[in-house]
Amino acid sequence: MITEIRSAVGFATQLPRYNEIVTILFKYGFADVLKLVAWQQITGGDKGVLETHASGLLSKPPQERLRLALEELGPTFIKFGQILSSRRDLVDDIYYDELCKLQDNVPTFPGSLAKEIFAREIGKRVSEAFLEFDEKPLAGASIAQVHRAVNLDGVMVAVKVQRPDIRPVIEQDLSILVDLAKFLEAHVPDFASLNPVAVVKEFAETLLKELDFTHEAGNAERFADQFRGNPAIKVPKLFRELSGERILTMEFIAGQSVTKTEALRSHGIDPIVLSESISGLIYEQVFTYGFFHGDPHPGNMAIIPSKDVPCGGVLGLYDYGMMGAFSPSFRSNLAQLIAGLGEKDNRQVMLALIDMSEDGNVEDFDRMLRDVEDFSDKYLNKPLSEINLSLVLNNLLELLRAHRLRMKGSFYLGIKALSQVEAVGRSLNPGLNFIELGRPYAEKLIAGKYMPEHLLELLKKLGTASVDFLEVFPSDFRVLWNRMKRGEVTIPLQHRIDAQGIEPLRVTLDSIANRLANAIVAASILICSALLIHSGIPPKIWHIPLIGLIGLCWGGYMCLRIALSTWKHGGL
Repeated sequence: MITEIRSAVGFATQLPRYNEIVTILFKYGFADVLKLVAWQQITGGDKGVLETHASGLLSKPPQERLRLALEELGPTFIKFGQILSSRRDLVDDIYYDELCKLQDNVPTFPGSLAKEIFAREIGKRVSEAFLEFDEKPLAGASIAQVHRAVNLDGVMVAVKVQRPDIRPVIEQDLSILVDLAKFLEAHVPDFASLNPVAVVKEFAETLLKELDFTHEAGNAERFADQFRGNPAIKVPKLFRELSGERILTMEFIAGQSVTKTEALRSHGIDPIVLSESISGLIYEQVFTYGFFHGDPHPGNMAIIPSKDVPCGGVLGLYDYGMMGAFSPSFRSNLAQLIAGLGEKDNRQVMLALIDMSEDGNVEDFDRMLRDVEDFSDKYLNKPLSEINLSLVLNNLLELLRAHRLRMKGSFYLGIKALSQVEAVGRSLNPGLNFIELGRPYAEKLIAGKYMPEHLLELLKKLGTASVDFLEVFPSDFRVLWNRMKRGEVTIPLQHRIDAQGIEPLRVTLDSIANRLANAIVAASILICSALLIHSGIPPKIWHIPLIGLIGLCWGGYMCLRIALSTWKHGGL
């Protein structure tokens, strides 16, 4: 974890890396941002180098210079840029488009070294584990490279081997990134508002998880369990006995590129039906399971010809290092958002956004509603088939920033995943109605909340939680009461006297007291009713105790009255 990474400042062995980073940033024209003169004095770098710009580089736009600088800085910074591209709350459209172009321009290492790493990690030689092992890597990236092999059962596999000594390099760079973030937060106000230290720490935790291939293996197995028995998707089989922290061995999936439409047709695959199948799969991941592939770009996809599915092709997915997860409540709010966009229900869209935010409130309710209405008129005032969900969601982020609504990182990762799949779908089928395809999944999730089985389960949980609360409440209240008697509890209050005197305050307090009393009575009735239903005491109707059912209806009616009253007077 990031807390285990010691600060790089003060370690003489890391000063050359500091100087290298500062020199590269200066080379690409970022001296003013980082105040590199101070950094040069810290690192003891060559001033002559810092005063020299590479010919022609400064004529390029800043977003391109940033991408080039990150690529030259190496694996850690490339990964940082790639993960940053999924945080649309931190980067605008121009920088997002450029960061998406980041490439892992890292040379591969010898296959003989890959064999040595495998032997150290797994405890057996490559010749003992495989019938064949291709020393020439299929692909190389900043953290690992992939070799094709054949296991002892004759199955073709892909062996992902972590780069030698990559962890110390990444931990050193992460330390430096933390120091850079602290420097920016202290000296550059424009960056301080983005909370760069927290962003870097979150990135560090993500990257250190990617360094442990057992984490990716767990992701792949969980994802495979979700779609077990679904013929439309293929998740490569994992070979645990040939995998470890630095080695990942999975079934090799060969197929057609999802971007080559003519090649797909030549293999009997219908691009239009395939686009609908892929779209349905991402919605199923997000809404049904809440666990989704965080980077479903064409490079992580292969289409396997198959006559067992209507479109003629099965989607194969690679790389399970970056995955997203949504809680049930967050999924429900996201479903409300998608349904609201589809139905152009502005109030539903706004309430869903507020409920998904970390704070759960907005400074100006009415202004945000007006902004959502303007947003709807601008982007949703057209047939659903012509609406680009990716464009809508990405422009929605501007509205969130304007109202200072901060979402969890998984929200932005979900937007990225939906956007990537929609782009793939539209490349296969320009007339794809992506929103309409997602509506059934959203509506099913919303409708499921009101099913009798779900409501009964909620009542059971409420009854259990209520019993637990009643067990601890007396002792907790006695402690609080004793502290109040000793004068150890203080409640600060502030009130501005209205021009009409104290009367508006009295009316407000009366209203609060009435609502609170009704809420307590309603909660008590619901708790008692839940306990009666759980006990099964006759008489019964539909196998449910009659007294408990009547109490449940009465409590629900009281809750509805409170909710309507609250809504009528401007919300919570």
